[in-house]
Amino acid sequence: WNGYHLFAVDGSRIELPNSQSTFDFFGEMSSFPDPDRRYTMALASIIYDVLDDYIVHASIHKFLSSERAAALEHLKVLEDMGIHTDSIIIFDRGYYSEDMFRYCVEHGYFCVLRLKECLNLSKKCSGDTISVLPGSKKEGTSDLSIRVIEVVLDDGSREYLATNLFDPAITKDMFKELYFQRWPVELKYKELKSRFAMEEFSGATATSIIQEFYINMLLSNLVSLIKNDADEEIDITSKSSNKFRYQANRAFIIGRIKIIFPKILCDLSELPVIEKLYKEAVRCRSQILPGRSFPRKKLKSKGRSHFRNKKAAL
Repeated sequence: WNGYHLFAVDGSRIELPNSQSTFDFFGEMSSFPDPDRRYTMALASIIYDVLDDYIVHASIHKFLSSERAAALEHLKVLEDMGIHTDSIIIFDRGYYSEDMFRYCVEHGYFCVLRLKECLNLSKKCSGDTISVLPGSKKEGTSDLSIRVIEVVLDDGSREYLATNLFDPAITKDMFKELYFQRWPVELKYKELKSRFAMEEFSGATATSIIQEFYINMLLSNLVSLIKNDADEEIDITSKSSNKFRYQANRAFIIGRIKIIFPKILCDLSELPVIEKLYKEAVRCRSQILPGRSFPRKKLKSKGRSHFRNKKAAL
C-alpha cells in the first residue's frame, strides 16, 4: 500500500467449555444477573497481514489479559522475523497508550492507532494536527511528535487517529482508506469462528484447547496459501472481455482442507492431494461483487452457545 506493508493487530474473546482445567488455566468468572453461573473465556490475539491474507503470529491468553501486552508480543515476533521495516501497524480503538506509541517509534515501526474520543489528543484535534508527547528525564524518555488526524465518516461521525507517519505523500484524506484497510482482520475472526468453528472445541482441557486454537491458525493460513495461488491463476487465464472478475471459492477450500489435512497427518493421504485441491479451487470459482457493505448488528448475549458436541456434526 503506497510502498508500505500493512499489518493489523486485533483481539477477540473466545467462548470455552466449562471444566476444572479451563477454570484453573484461563480463570473462572461469574456474571450479572446470575452470580451463581460460572464460566470461562479466553482472549485470542493475532497480527494479520491484511493484503496477503496471512496470520503472521497468534496467541491465546486468559480472558482478562492485556490486549496491549499481547500486541507487544506480536511486534517482537515481527522484529525477530525482520519484516517490521517499511511496515504500518494498524491498531483498533483501545490499543493506544503513550507507552505503546513510544515502543513503535523507538523500534522503527510506523503505526496508526484509533483514539477514544475522551482522550485529550482527540479533543484538541481538528483536521490534521501535530502534537508533542513530552518526555521524562526521570524515565529517560525524550519528546515525541505525534500526528493526530480527524476522519469524518460517511454518516457524519468523527474518528481520531494517532500516527508517527509523517510521509507527505500520505495525505490526511488517505488515512481514512488506510485505517479501513484493517477491516479484513475482523473478517478473519468471523471466518475462524463460523467457517472453522473455532469455538466448538472437541476437548475440555486447557491443553486440547490451545492445540485446537493453533491448528485453526495453521488451517487458515493453508487456505490462504491455496486461495492466493488459485486467484493468481484465475487472473492470468481470465479474458479481458469477461464482464465480471472471479476468485477461488474460499468456503469450498475451507471445507476440503478440513477433510484433507487430518488424513495427511495420519498418513492416510499424501501431500499431492494439496496440489489436487489447488486445481479444484481454480475451477470452483465465484464472482467478485465489489462495493458490498452490511451494517454491523449488535447481538444480545443469550448465554453459552458453543458446545463440544457441535464440532462432531460438522
